[in-house]
Amino acid sequence: MLLRPTGVRPFLNDLWYRAAWCALVVYSVAHFVYSAVLQAWTMVNGDFASAFPGPLTLRVSQHWSWSARDWIAPAMAEHHMGMTAWNYGPVLHVVTLPFAFASSRIQALRLVLLVDYALIACTFVIWIRLLFPGRRRLFAWLGLLCIWLNHFPLLEALVGREIEIFELFLITVGIWALRKEREILAGVAFGLAAMTKFLPVVFIPYLFVKGYRRGGAAAAITVASIALLAQVGLGWERSVTLAQASSENIAAVFPTAYANQALTNVLYKTFTAFNINNPRPPTLYPYPLRAIGTGLNAMVILATAWFVVRWRHDRFLEVECALLMIVMCLIPSHSNTYYFIFVLPALSVAVAALSQRSTPRTPWLKPVLAAAIALTGFLLPMKAFEVLTHIPGVLVARVLQGWSLPFYGAILACGLMVELHRLGREQRPSVTAEAIRAE
Repeated sequence: MLLRPTGVRPFLNDLWYRAAWCALVVYSVAHFVYSAVLQAWTMVNGDFASAFPGPLTLRVSQHWSWSARDWIAPAMAEHHMGMTAWNYGPVLHVVTLPFAFASSRIQALRLVLLVDYALIACTFVIWIRLLFPGRRRLFAWLGLLCIWLNHFPLLEALVGREIEIFELFLITVGIWALRKEREILAGVAFGLAAMTKFLPVVFIPYLFVKGYRRGGAAAAITVASIALLAQVGLGWERSVTLAQASSENIAAVFPTAYANQALTNVLYKTFTAFNINNPRPPTLYPYPLRAIGTGLNAMVILATAWFVVRWRHDRFLEVECALLMIVMCLIPSHSNTYYFIFVLPALSVAVAALSQRSTPRTPWLKPVLAAAIALTGFLLPMKAFEVLTHIPGVLVARVLQGWSLPFYGAILACGLMVELHRLGREQRPSVTAEAIRAE
């Protein structure tokens, strides 16, 4: 009776199920260690290197001799931007000041990498707490862990020490604070994120539209205060980011970049003579494509604004903020592949929603989620593609980015957020006739 045949198959199925999960977790950890630890530890290149060290760091080392380091000036010279120009947002230049006290550039970058690991861990834990409050869903959050550990944009961001990791952390803190009804903290977090690299500024009008007036005011005051201090300490006229954005909008030359996944650049790449050895080939029909891209960007902005205003009384914060994070990556003129770490919250929200029994079983949601995960994250190390194709891994990544796979994955993730928002409204309508009439 203890070994009934009816119990053998369920036991074996359960055993294989757990073994598959163990294998997936082991693979994910190994992939992360290989790509984001072993490779990143000796890497000194990346877009972050164009902003750090900056003129604020140089000025501090010049005024206080005890903090002077011989490597700062030569590292700035490699930027080819001069000794007074600065890149990205002013918050970056403040939060990275402590790393300038390192004895060498490689040591500073390794310290930044360790902090990035901590930021990603904290961000992941906050999302787990947001999406699974008071519930233990082991396999659901293990699935999220595997997605995060294999996500190519995240691995690329870690290797390059990109500031988007800090931005994602700040936005996540802001969402958590809103959920805990701490509007001032949320506003400060969103304001700091906006002045780190500007794109999160989209959350400030969102706060006002959703009725978080104290949070919106705190964000606006934070941005204004940092902007004034930046003028004194850095000088906005020396901002390379603003100058580059202006030149890209008025330029007569239209170089594209395979790593750029912004909507307009995807159009440029679609009509470009593909050359795997040239990462920035010129597009074939620049002026018509720019006009079309500008129109599409306007449509995305208007559609997003309509969506937020239309459902301003709802409180599906995680879904709406995840959607905003994707939109803010699609509409600028430049959006590198590592920007798409901002797709991770949307993928996490979708996994959490589909793991709940209360979520209606729409047949196409899971295949779309799987496609969004694969397209944005690639999931396999570039070395594996290199073995399969006999093409260097760097060029394989260039091909996948040239096909704009992360962009299309992000579009699928947007669709998932819109659909989950609709399902949430049907299950738990939050707008009453009285609230509408009161407004």
